[in-house]
Amino acid sequence: MGTNSRRSTPDKGAGRRVGIRDVAEATGLSITTVSHALRGKGQIAPATRDRVRRAAEELGYRPDPVARGLVSGRTGILGLVVGHMSDRPWASTYRPYYAAFSAGATMTAVERDYALVVVPGDPTSGLWTRVPMDGLIIVDPVHDDPLLADCTGRGMPVVTDGRPIDPGYDGVPTVESDLEHGMAELLRHLRESGATRVGLLSGPEPDAYTQDCERLYRQWCAGTGQAPLVETPGAVEEPVEAALRLLSSPDRPDAVHGLNETYGQALVVAARRLGLTVPDDLMISVMRESAESAGAADWDVPLTALSLDARRLGAQCVTTLIDVLDGKKPDNVVVPCTVVVRGSTRRG
Repeated sequence: MGTNSRRSTPDKGAGRRVGIRDVAEATGLSITTVSHALRGKGQIAPATRDRVRRAAEELGYRPDPVARGLVSGRTGILGLVVGHMSDRPWASTYRPYYAAFSAGATMTAVERDYALVVVPGDPTSGLWTRVPMDGLIIVDPVHDDPLLADCTGRGMPVVTDGRPIDPGYDGVPTVESDLEHGMAELLRHLRESGATRVGLLSGPEPDAYTQDCERLYRQWCAGTGQAPLVETPGAVEEPVEAALRLLSSPDRPDAVHGLNETYGQALVVAARRLGLTVPDDLMISVMRESAESAGAADWDVPLTALSLDARRLGAQCVTTLIDVLDGKKPDNVVVPCTVVVRGSTRRG
């Protein structure tokens, strides 16, 4: 039997990674030339670059991620953390939003050749030394957010979903929902549908979403001449108890917006206990993570929703963070909201 005259074929043992040296031997070129050809750098002739890439493909060469990270300074890993994920009430009320946000972020990261990992919100957990990351996305940073302070202090690139509510973070890129227009459209819909007293079932979470929704609601009340009707569940209180207080008040509202789906369902339960019909006696709207009706149509009363498009927000956060890593200075991004009218606000 004749021997294989192709001097470039390496003697690959089982499980051995094909390295750049193997590609260099296969092409008869230097390791430096092969490296530049594969990375698209240097003054390499197109024919040589093609020859190197063909040889690398035939040999099954894949860049060593560790070595590539040492050269580029990148790990290819992005972190994702929710500012107050450890708060049990928050975890139960906003989980649908967080899940949709994570799905959008993950898909975009994979498309851009990055991995996305979810990390704890406590910078003292030690995870920072075990999982090297190129940058971090913080969902809803809270007041005196220790993670945001730690990242900016160490110079780690960071993007927030929702603006930081503390001063000193003007340089941190943010991705936000267009609550100003979304809340105005929703409140106008409630008024035009016949509501005379619109209330707000707010939340105790110390983040920009909660603060901005309440601020925009109060501004709308001032502009329409209505006294604000705001109720907030206590830290360990079930939302239905706060809903009952709001709907039992002497100046009971005939429409209420809840800051999440859990609050919306609490309003439905409270209305039923008080003998109020939806939407004739009480119109209800909620925040949802998307405009899709899946899930909402299964409720006893399909609820009108202010959709924040959480998937798009997650995808945009990843895109913005990668822009930062690439040395760009991205502008803050505002993602439109959508009002989806369903049975809970359709009278007559």
